[in-house]
Amino acid sequence: MSEEESTEEGSAPEQPVQVFNWKRFGYMFLAILTLMVFIDQDLRYSIGDAIGRPIFAIAGFDGQYPIITLIVAGTIMIVFSTIVRDLMVDWVEMAELQKKTAAFNKERMDAKMANKTSKLKKLDKLQPKVSAMQMKTMKPQFKSMILTTIVFISVFAALWTFIGDLPNVTYATPWAFNATFTDNIGPLPFPQWIGVYMLISAPIGQAVRMVLQMLTYAKRIKEIDVTG
Repeated sequence: MSEEESTEEGSAPEQPVQVFNWKRFGYMFLAILTLMVFIDQDLRYSIGDAIGRPIFAIAGFDGQYPIITLIVAGTIMIVFSTIVRDLMVDWVEMAELQKKTAAFNKERMDAKMANKTSKLKKLDKLQPKVSAMQMKTMKPQFKSMILTTIVFISVFAALWTFIGDLPNVTYATPWAFNATFTDNIGPLPFPQWIGVYMLISAPIGQAVRMVLQMLTYAKRIKEIDVTG
């Protein structure tokens, strides 16, 4: 047997080269679609109309109770985005990576303050690994943000149209009995209904996020106990 033949027989079979990555293509498509939704007003309102139609059919109340409509729309949007983020982000792994990164940064700062040059050089060599860990935690969040941003902008477009079509845009608050949804929030270039939406959605989002994270941690602890 010749040397060339033995080399061919002993070598591992060549792995097929992946020419097209559907997953990467999907994320690129969503990123481009997100950009288009930002730029193209007609596309934004078309998607918003498709998403908003079932929401307003359930909780539109013919424009009679806009606060309740904002509560329902905010709850749906926050729950959707939180669940998507929870499915794509491993919170336990993220917590572990953040803990390691914080410990590395503290150790590096201590070495710098103590002027330990040799230790600082060793830590600097580990910096690329730490940066890669940080990037690993950011990727899932970025991917989930692309998906939720499209829906978020579209729902906002639908709500903007809904508020604009209201027969009465005044509402009462503890500090103003004749506040107006369409007036700006003080010096900010945003209408007041966006502030109301944010006040409603923020606590709901925090509550849903905490519940999902607690369930994730409980599931991981149970898995550790079973395998241990």
